[in-house]
Amino acid sequence: MTHNPMTPATIIDPWSTQFIDRLVRQFRDELQTLLRERAALRSDPRGIEAYTSLPVTWALQNPLWRVRAVPMDLIDRRVEITGPGVDPKMAITAMNCGAQGYMVDGEDSLAPTWSNVIRTQETLIGIVRRSLRAEGRDGTIHAIDPGSQTVLHYRPRGLHMIEAHYRVDDAPVPAALFDAGLFLHHNARELLARGSGPYLYLPKLETEFEARFWSRVLRWCEEELQLPDCSIRVTVLVETLPALLRLEPIVWALRERLTGLNVGRWDYMLSLIRTLHRDAGYVLPDRSQMTMETGPLAEYARWVVRTAHRRGAHAIGGMAAHVPSRKDPDGSRRALEAVHNDKLREVTLGHDGTWVAHPDLVTTALNAFTGSLQWSREQRWVIPGPETLDVDLVTRPIPGHVTLDGVRDAVRGTLLYLDSWLHGSGCVALDGRMEDAATAEINRALLWQWIARGVRTDDGVVLDVTRVAGVIRGEAAALAAAGSEPHARALELLFESIMSPEPIDHIITPAYKDIMTLG
Repeated sequence: MTHNPMTPATIIDPWSTQFIDRLVRQFRDELQTLLRERAALRSDPRGIEAYTSLPVTWALQNPLWRVRAVPMDLIDRRVEITGPGVDPKMAITAMNCGAQGYMVDGEDSLAPTWSNVIRTQETLIGIVRRSLRAEGRDGTIHAIDPGSQTVLHYRPRGLHMIEAHYRVDDAPVPAALFDAGLFLHHNARELLARGSGPYLYLPKLETEFEARFWSRVLRWCEEELQLPDCSIRVTVLVETLPALLRLEPIVWALRERLTGLNVGRWDYMLSLIRTLHRDAGYVLPDRSQMTMETGPLAEYARWVVRTAHRRGAHAIGGMAAHVPSRKDPDGSRRALEAVHNDKLREVTLGHDGTWVAHPDLVTTALNAFTGSLQWSREQRWVIPGPETLDVDLVTRPIPGHVTLDGVRDAVRGTLLYLDSWLHGSGCVALDGRMEDAATAEINRALLWQWIARGVRTDDGVVLDVTRVAGVIRGEAAALAAAGSEPHARALELLFESIMSPEPIDHIITPAYKDIMTLG
């Protein structure tokens, strides 16, 4: 039996340890094969044709099949709030803020220190049993409102990540299996007994083969935990270009479990750079200019909505990452107006719901959806045409230009986020926005691409390693002078990223070993 002396006995007891060990031994070899196949597809010289040429089963041509009926407590998904589950008070606030759902994020907004991982599981247990408590600065005890109807979702880490603090047969375990397995072991039966269910968000999928893998994992968990068949339901984050190209087969593979598809815009933009990096003419503009109204991103969102609704699932919009400041009324008004307009765009396209990162955004987002939907709480009958995905459009460069201010913003955002992450915090408010690993990843990937393509800014500056390195050193010095000197390892990681001959997969992967010693 695996021994983990650091682990709180309430979370990893002999029963959960036995369950996790069996789960890992059952599926780790298959997962390693999947990751090798993922790498082979990425390196295929045919580019996106490697994905578009994969066979499509006859069932996908059938217009009649649908996913299994959506559970009653997931019919209304107008607003879901997301964030890490490390802080009990934040989790209680999320459960009490009036959102229809709360997605506890164990992935992009979590720095996976051992204590953060375990505290997230403790929070999940407390939410499920409504036993979560937190003491305020004034001594007030905060708890989840007895009348809260907010539905719990959990996002485990992606298939590519490991959990090195827990070992099976003297090897670190796949983080996805550890996270999902521990959550399900402690909470699945309790959730079902309370009239809800174990609901997961599945991140970073690229093909139907990975979707089938998850389906087998969840079926095994149901059998081992003696749960009803297909009681574990999932929402898939469509946050890679390969997943968009293989979306119908992914839905088919998860048809007995799928409840929705989510637009993961920032990770999707990162995937565009990674997947299309062999195309010398493919260059993206400043991050601030990549809005969902632009043709390639609008087509991406349309296809997510169409695919979800055609098969009877919900379509959930992207993140509203603004952080309203009560100290800046004018800034908050502009932020709320931007969120309202973005959510109107989503509901007009056909989305059934959306994400927000802050409780103060819930009312604004809810009003946008409620005002448009009026008598309904969803709109799965809306199937935006045309009938096929415009692959040429989604692989076309997003219009816009590159500016030196955009370079500085990308550098500053990456450094500040990595510094926060290396100190154990995976979600941080920067310049009025809630930033997580996804936004840091697109920032550093943009810097890599601009250097690799020798992009010329709008005022004529050619971006090369020397020029961008100078910006990095300048921004680091400015942050230090302002009392926010970034971690030395954050600088190293950023330099390594921009000088890599090919875009690295995820910048936090090499950084993982740096937080291994944190509590």
